[in-house]
Amino acid sequence: MSYTDRTVSKLTGRFPLMTQTKEAVVEQYRRETIQRAAQRVIARHGLAGASMSAIAGEAGVAKGTLYLYFKDRDDLLDHAAGRIFDDLLERLGGVLAGKRPLRESLRELVRTKLAFFDEKQEFLRVYMAARLGGSEEARRTRRRRPQYARYLELLTEYLAAAERRGEMKAFDPFRVALFFVEGTSAILQRRLEEIGRSPEEDVEWIVDLLLNGLCPGQRP
Repeated sequence: MSYTDRTVSKLTGRFPLMTQTKEAVVEQYRRETIQRAAQRVIARHGLAGASMSAIAGEAGVAKGTLYLYFKDRDDLLDHAAGRIFDDLLERLGGVLAGKRPLRESLRELVRTKLAFFDEKQEFLRVYMAARLGGSEEARRTRRRRPQYARYLELLTEYLAAAERRGEMKAFDPFRVALFFVEGTSAILQRRLEEIGRSPEEDVEWIVDLLLNGLCPGQRP
C-alpha cells in the first residue's frame, strides 16, 4: 500500500459515517498538510517570514499548489487557524462528554484550554495580532466562528443538565456559558502577553471566581 493509500485509509477511518471518494480524501489531506505547514512557519518566523513560498517549502509542495486550495495568504491563515480551533473544540467537547461534576468539569475545561493555547501560543500570538486584535469587529469575527458557536452550545447544554442535577443555581445556562467562555478567552489573550504565570494559577482563579464569587464567606 502506498503512502497516499495509507493516508486515505487513516482519514476515511476518522470519518466512518461519511462516504467520500479517494480524490476528496486526498484533497482534504493536502489542505490539512498545507494548513499545518502554515502553522509551523508562522510560529517559527512570524507573519513577515511566512511567505507562500516558505509555506509551500514546509509542506513539500509547489507554490502554485497552495493556490489550488487557498485564495491568498490571508485565506490560508484563516483556514490554518480554523484547523487549530477544530482541534480545540474536539478536546473541549471531550471534557463535556465525560459527565464530570460541575466543579471538576469547569476546572478541566479551563486547564484544557490553557494547555492548548500554551501549546499553540507562537502561532496564536501572531494570528490574534494580525487578524483579531482588540477591536469590536475582531470580536464579532471571533464570535462568528462555527467552533465558537458549537462550544457555546455544548457548554450551555452541560450547564442546563448541571442545573437539573442541582449542582447549579437556577441561572440562565446560556448566559453563564457566555460569561465563562468570554472571560476565559480574555484571560487567554492576556496570557499570550505574559511570561512566567503558571497555568494552574489561572485555572484555580477562574473556577474560584465563577463558583465562589468576589465576596468572602462560606465556600460551598
